[in-house]
Amino acid sequence: MPKPRMIEKVVADSGNECQHSGSILSDQQNNKVKPAVVRKKLVKKSLKKTYPVHTSNGKSKASYDRLSNSICKKAKINGKLSYSSVQSENDCDASSSVPSLASNLSGDELDSSEVVQIPADEESCSYITEEECDANEDVPPSISSDKTDVFQPALRFSAFSGVPPYLNFCLHDEKVAELPWTIRRCLKWKLSTITPIVVRKTVVNSGFRVIKDPKDWIGTWGKHMKSPLFTSILEHQKVNHFPGTFQIGRKDRLWRNMQKMVAKFGNDEFGFLPQTFVLPHDLRLLRKQWSRSTTDVPWIIKPPASARGTGIQVIHEWSQLPRKKPLVVQSYVKNPYLINGTKFDIRLYVFITSVNPLRIYLFENGLVRFASLTYSTEMNTLNDLYVHLTNYSVNKHCEGYVANEDANSCQGHKWTLQSLWTYFLGLGIDVEAIKSSLRDIVIKTLLSVAPALNDMLKNNVSNRYSCFELFGFDVLLDSDLKPWLLEVNISPSLHSTSSLDLSVKGPLIKDVLNMARFQFPNNVNSLSKQHLSDYISTHFKERICEKSSDSDEGSQYCVNPSTYTCELNEEESNKHEFYETAVQRAAAVPNGNSWTVQNQCADTENVKESNIIDNLTRDDIQRLIETEDELSQSLGFTRVFPADNSERYFRFMEKTSYYDLLLNEWQKKFGNLRDRTLAIDYLKIQLEKKFY
Repeated sequence: MPKPRMIEKVVADSGNECQHSGSILSDQQNNKVKPAVVRKKLVKKSLKKTYPVHTSNGKSKASYDRLSNSICKKAKINGKLSYSSVQSENDCDASSSVPSLASNLSGDELDSSEVVQIPADEESCSYITEEECDANEDVPPSISSDKTDVFQPALRFSAFSGVPPYLNFCLHDEKVAELPWTIRRCLKWKLSTITPIVVRKTVVNSGFRVIKDPKDWIGTWGKHMKSPLFTSILEHQKVNHFPGTFQIGRKDRLWRNMQKMVAKFGNDEFGFLPQTFVLPHDLRLLRKQWSRSTTDVPWIIKPPASARGTGIQVIHEWSQLPRKKPLVVQSYVKNPYLINGTKFDIRLYVFITSVNPLRIYLFENGLVRFASLTYSTEMNTLNDLYVHLTNYSVNKHCEGYVANEDANSCQGHKWTLQSLWTYFLGLGIDVEAIKSSLRDIVIKTLLSVAPALNDMLKNNVSNRYSCFELFGFDVLLDSDLKPWLLEVNISPSLHSTSSLDLSVKGPLIKDVLNMARFQFPNNVNSLSKQHLSDYISTHFKERICEKSSDSDEGSQYCVNPSTYTCELNEEESNKHEFYETAVQRAAAVPNGNSWTVQNQCADTENVKESNIIDNLTRDDIQRLIETEDELSQSLGFTRVFPADNSERYFRFMEKTSYYDLLLNEWQKKFGNLRDRTLAIDYLKIQLEKKFY
């Protein structure tokens, strides 16, 4: 097989060629940081792992990769050979991670596939134990930063009065102004086995202490948990998952949920997932389909619960199919869109802040990952992963892999999504049409599991403050530029091996944590609350507010769990019942590309509203305040649901909830504009009517 040529830049940026920076960042993600002595012992015991490597003559040979802290990897950067230190990606995609009882809330054991690594930046990525935390309560640690002259405010405030301040998260290489130690000592972040370094740097530089197994904590970034374990989350804590999202994170569950939607709404609406068979259950169906095909039809087989290309094979003969383990067998997309003869896929970052109402955000940037070798349809190349797989964790071991350090460059084997759009525009491709198709796939995929998520949320989470989730959607474009959904990752990799990675993942994490709206915990002692009140009185005089008569001074600046529960008064219950009943009785009337709902409920005795947002209840106002505060921090995200013409998706929902109707009408009235002045002013007037 000939050695692949380096992918060259095709589109110029303002007449100038994109340039690469010359270094590869040493930041690597670590499963668990151990004291120095323990780390050395574990590294010595690390096992060898074999990867196929293509030599210059195109032949494969075995390369033994000792997973220590100082592996030397040979790769090309801008066409030149470079040797760099390589570590394992332990903050890997867990698209499929089966929820485990050994959760990140209680356990700190490493998976058998993971290894212990020494962090690249000991100062900003280090953690302490709870015992060390207790022993040093009177010694305030300093906040580290690469940009010592950059100081962001430690707190940020809502556009609405009476809302407790939010903790402000900065970029991984910035830092916030230090809060007084009596306040900052309460900001504890629970370290999990997969907390990415970019997350650790962000939270540490934003004033948190990262602690292993703390007695109490505010936030954590870990693996998905078994649904019942969500009941142990306290009212001031946040975790980076919703219960039940493995329904799309596991490849077999994703296909089953999609099958239901296809059966109900047809292949034209939900036929964006390649035909899939789940073994052993679908073995007879697969055999029947296989007999209709020729031996020249490839199939891709995957474990239902894996990530980073683990266990994936491309086969074309029935005898090659493993029989003794669960598998997902998928129709192989044989006609992928190629760039310089090379196959690629797109990683989209999708953020959900709420399930009821469903609020979906799509990050405007992302990653484009290329296979290392030129694509071929020849059957004798099917076992060459460097030709047919686009996973970075696989292709980085290929000698032909070309690294890319420049976020604006269209060369190498990894691009940013923005660079791909620039490349397409240079070819005259309709980028907006592709983006619209991608948004459609994201929304419909999440709608397919919304009922299951709602049920698990009701049964296992008592407070809507508790959860948020970032997903990684992997999409392949075929030669007609039709997007195909390959899989959904419920713990997308935030491993950052280059400045290109950090240019995407740094702002991503900052926005995610700010949109999650962390607030100061309400279970701290009265002294810390008093000092918080004093700090705000000194530095934010215009944001001073009165405490309630039965609470400590400073409590008004801490999270208020009662605002995040679902207890409705009689007025609110009546309004919910009226509109949800109206939808059930409604006639769906086609109106162009949108759908409108005609209320046909005659019983209006207890409800005076002619429109759902004409006279907002207290609960309505609180939900809309949360939505507006969240939207104000969506700097790199676009909200795709609700958005313009979202009503057309209502027919795919098992039940359109009251809150979905509320947000849809709010969207129709005020739009998805960056300038939210009109919406905020309207809400302030409603707030004055109800609360003052």
